[in-house]
Amino acid sequence: MKNDERLLYLMLAGVVTFWGLNVVMVKFLTTFPPLYVAAIRMTVAGLFLSPILWKYRHQMKLKGTDWLLIAGVGISSIALHQITLAYGVGFTTAGNASLILGLNPLATALLAMFLLGEGMNWRKAIGIGIGFSGVLLVVISQHGAVQVNGAGDLIMFFSMLMYVTGGILIRKLTTRGVPVLLITAASQMVGVACLWTTALIDQPLSYYLSMEVTPFQWLVIFASGGLSSALGSIGWNYGIRQLGASRTAVFLNGMPMASLLFAALFLGERLQLLHLLALVMIIAGVYLGSRQIAVRPVSSKSDVMTKA
Repeated sequence: MKNDERLLYLMLAGVVTFWGLNVVMVKFLTTFPPLYVAAIRMTVAGLFLSPILWKYRHQMKLKGTDWLLIAGVGISSIALHQITLAYGVGFTTAGNASLILGLNPLATALLAMFLLGEGMNWRKAIGIGIGFSGVLLVVISQHGAVQVNGAGDLIMFFSMLMYVTGGILIRKLTTRGVPVLLITAASQMVGVACLWTTALIDQPLSYYLSMEVTPFQWLVIFASGGLSSALGSIGWNYGIRQLGASRTAVFLNGMPMASLLFAALFLGERLQLLHLLALVMIIAGVYLGSRQIAVRPVSSKSDVMTKA
């Protein structure tokens, strides 16, 4: 493995770790309406990303198709994902929600194979399977069992698909030569606009302005929006550009484990020996699923004749 690829893997592992911490931060903010939390967090992320739009102001003369794809990223992986996530967790268990979101690498690999032509082999498939099994162990150890919860599970499945769709569109945009930073910032603004539109349809602006937010809660909101959402999105989208959608998505298997560790550290939740096994399985799954598929060079006709 090349050194630059190792650094890329470490960066993606760091992104997933921040996202695991973000779950704990969002849980801390559950005293506020879910749509308000999503809108304000994404707005903070948009503020952090806004200098990128200024940097690329002379490169924003994109084709209409590119702008449609960017809008698709913002609507799917930011707005619709956040909205359905906010509502879905209210109608199903936390265990089911984690498990369904854990299907992301498998769904990404399948869609990337059919829509983008990304390769699939037994090693990647086994890696996805082992990683998902580790996620399953985490969920069962926390919640005892997984039960079907009808509408809530369907909403969570749709939420997962929306995030996967955004990743596929990002990969498509990078292959068209659109800078990954521009994709990240522009799609974030689209997502913020959609989220606030939905939040204001749900409640008037006066309702949100009347809320009392403590300085520490604002600190958590800025950390969640700035570090996890803004910087995390930059790192993640860069990973999609370099590795492809399916190889990058495998790293998401580590997010439930990171959330569990931070919940134990900050919320006093209990860790078990089974979680160590789950961690080993997730790391093994990420290692197998993220490795580059080797391609054998095709011998030229002259080489074949020489060997003959």
